[in-house]
Amino acid sequence: MINAPEVPLFIVEEHHEAYFIWSYAYLNRLINPAGNTLLHVDNHDDMVIARLDKSIDELEDDLNLIYDFVYEQFGIASFIIPAIYRGLINNYTHLCRYDAVSSKKTNRYVASYKSEGTYFSIGEIGPLFRLKLESTDDTWGRYQFYTHQEIGLGSKFSTGQSLILDIDLDYFSCDNSLSSVEKKIEITKKAFEDFRNNKYHPFRILPAAGVSVSCDSDGYYMHYREWQEIPDLKKATSELIDKRITRLIDFLSNNNLKPGLIDICRSRYSGYTPVDQWEYIENRLLDALGQIYYLDIKHISEISMIGG
Repeated sequence: MINAPEVPLFIVEEHHEAYFIWSYAYLNRLINPAGNTLLHVDNHDDMVIARLDKSIDELEDDLNLIYDFVYEQFGIASFIIPAIYRGLINNYTHLCRYDAVSSKKTNRYVASYKSEGTYFSIGEIGPLFRLKLESTDDTWGRYQFYTHQEIGLGSKFSTGQSLILDIDLDYFSCDNSLSSVEKKIEITKKAFEDFRNNKYHPFRILPAAGVSVSCDSDGYYMHYREWQEIPDLKKATSELIDKRITRLIDFLSNNNLKPGLIDICRSRYSGYTPVDQWEYIENRLLDALGQIYYLDIKHISEISMIGG
């Protein structure tokens, strides 16, 4: 038995669910309610800015509300900026490389448009930045500061704050083509005919034509497509996956990192982790983490009834 405190580890299916896990964690005193370091181990930075239909400022410390908000308002890459804006995270480190290169740590901000908590601006802090934000003429109101850095497996890393270790399985092998995902939805016959007969249909004149319709004996369907990289462009062999997992464990051990919380995202439904590899990666990763941490492992489904 490892002589160390128990580390809670939560498995989620898609990455925006991590916001619910982090909220659950601070409400259960596993991490701090503010001022945490996020070590984001992922092939993607997940720093997409989304426009929310509801203000995140209206969220109370109510897991039911947070649970619904996550699924209604966030995409799989737009959950970190709101977490920073809320103050939950103020140190964002993206472990995205496999070498020892570390970018310069920069001081950045997240600001809310008109302090509404629905749309955000991010950027580096310049000499006159604070004066600009505090000006009554500026449209960007409420804000939070944070640090940002990109590192690799050979980098040095430390933090004096409560640490969230956030791992996406696609870091070890990634299919950026999303080739395993069926991107279609059944629609009504009227919606099908409206699209087919109107050459100026709103979905036809999007900046990039990414929608089409089809029909067969089973029904009517709308299809969504977007440009993707070559299938399997970053897909790794089992041997390389094992090597990357071993090097991550070495990175955590050599830097003496003691997370207060670990979350692992499968990314299997979105297709970013190859559908034929996610289970292999997860099992190997859990075994490896179990060699250095005493883990208490749960799936989000075991606590999601709290929110729904």
